[in-house]
Amino acid sequence: MPASDMFRLSENIRDLDYLLATYYIELPAEADILAKAASYAVGQTIGTWVEVPGVTAEMRDRHLGRVVKVLEAPPVDLGTQSQETSGYFMQIALPTVNIGPSIPMLLATAIGNDVSTSVQAKLVDLEVPDSLAEELVGPRFGIEGVRKLVGVHDRPLVLNMIKPCTGLTPEAGAQIFYETALGGVDLIKDDELMGNPSFSPVVDRVKAYLAAGERARDETGRDVVYFPNVTDRADRMIDTARRAVDAGARGVMCAYASVGYGGLQALSEVVGVPILAHYAAAGPYFEGPGTGMSAPLALGLLPRLAGGDLAITITPYGGYPLRRLQYLKMIQQLTLPRPHVAPVFPVIGGGVHPGTVETYMGELGNDIVLGAGGAIQGHPDGAAAGADAMRQAIDAVMAGRRVADAAQEHPELAHALEKFGATV
Repeated sequence: MPASDMFRLSENIRDLDYLLATYYIELPAEADILAKAASYAVGQTIGTWVEVPGVTAEMRDRHLGRVVKVLEAPPVDLGTQSQETSGYFMQIALPTVNIGPSIPMLLATAIGNDVSTSVQAKLVDLEVPDSLAEELVGPRFGIEGVRKLVGVHDRPLVLNMIKPCTGLTPEAGAQIFYETALGGVDLIKDDELMGNPSFSPVVDRVKAYLAAGERARDETGRDVVYFPNVTDRADRMIDTARRAVDAGARGVMCAYASVGYGGLQALSEVVGVPILAHYAAAGPYFEGPGTGMSAPLALGLLPRLAGGDLAITITPYGGYPLRRLQYLKMIQQLTLPRPHVAPVFPVIGGGVHPGTVETYMGELGNDIVLGAGGAIQGHPDGAAAGADAMRQAIDAVMAGRRVADAAQEHPELAHALEKFGATV
């Protein structure tokens, strides 16, 4: 096969069934990037590091990857600029017929074979053709479905995660649930560290927490939706999720990086209620500077394609060194319109308190969930006051007021700002 047959222009690829994967790679300045990109395209599709029998012209036409773009970063056109290494963005077209409606095979194809092809490259972007997006389905509920479930259609939602993170019996956790549900919270979830342990089985928690929620509703008239954490080995996770739903749960949570994106996809196809997708254990996917994938893909696009209806996100404001650009791109991957795939409700977690509300609503708008844990359970006046303070801050921003001004009228909000700070 002529070397030139490994390359295609964007115009000849865009309407065909290819997954377009863009990578960043650094090589010695004298390296042949076009040869390296072509080798990678072969290695991720039909080839190996040596020629093998059995490859036909029909197979190449249908299953072979192609190089679409190679861009140098920074763009250098003259040989007079001396440098030891060069950075490149290379875009590879991967035939979707090789992948099918499978997130595990998508990952295996896009980043899983780089050792055998001797490439250390970071996946930084994916363009999914309509045909594959339609097969993957994505969220069954998404923002619209979750809002319908909760009955709130305009403002950000308030979510609390039960604290302490683990070690609570169902009865002890139910008392915290009750005290929290008395305040202005919409959703309550388990902490990601509370799974299905012997001291607090998921189904027992569901029964105890829902009873606590009914007690609170009798006093407040407000309903609170509980998301139990069903993260586990895939077979046990699906069984636990089904039993949790049978016990009355109207949503479930799983840590997709722990169970695998395919585990989230399987759960979404069978559970029949909204899924809160948690990023716990996702760091190794994106923290490497030259391998893995970018955070907007790992925490944005992929949990969306796999069927998460809400997705907890990382922000630059909670102590984690995520770049602000990557955080905003992650939100875009979750929420911007995409053919055949509904938008996901971003859940802002990690250091969220009333003093952060103006920043998050200012940057992201109203279609967000503000996940406050310690700022609710750790409020000086108790969990209900902590939840009320979050709602008071949201209501102030919705009304075009400064949160600090609204605090003069609400002691719960004032005490929260005094303890947790006025701004991020």
